[in-house]
Amino acid sequence: MIRIFKLVIQAVFIGYLIIFSVSNVETVTFKPLMNIAVYNIPLFLLVIITLFIGIVIGALAVWGESLALKSKIKKLNKEIAAEQQEIERLQKLTISSEPAKQESPAVIEETNKTETTLENTQNDIKDALR
Repeated sequence: MIRIFKLVIQAVFIGYLIIFSVSNVETVTFKPLMNIAVYNIPLFLLVIITLFIGIVIGALAVWGESLALKSKIKKLNKEIAAEQQEIERLQKLTISSEPAKQESPAVIEETNKTETTLENTQNDIKDALR
């Protein structure tokens, strides 16, 4: 269905181009470089050449944007792959039920003193009971 639609559009465009070319055969003076070069060409040819140049410039602009988008897609795919590897690495880690405590050296030293004092007291009580 779409292919038929495209063929119809192309046929109409080509038919219009033929009618336009036959209707505009008058010669016009074309001065692309301000009287340095002067050309006498049919009007339809000037219009068709201008149309073709516009199509080429538009295609080049779209092509350049396409290259930029492809580059961005590659970059984003690399980022996705790196993030997926990071997710897999994190999923393999063991998760403890208690959160890790970050204590200062002074607190750790005080805890060690308290534990040592507690052990000494327990040992004294055991010695006294024997």
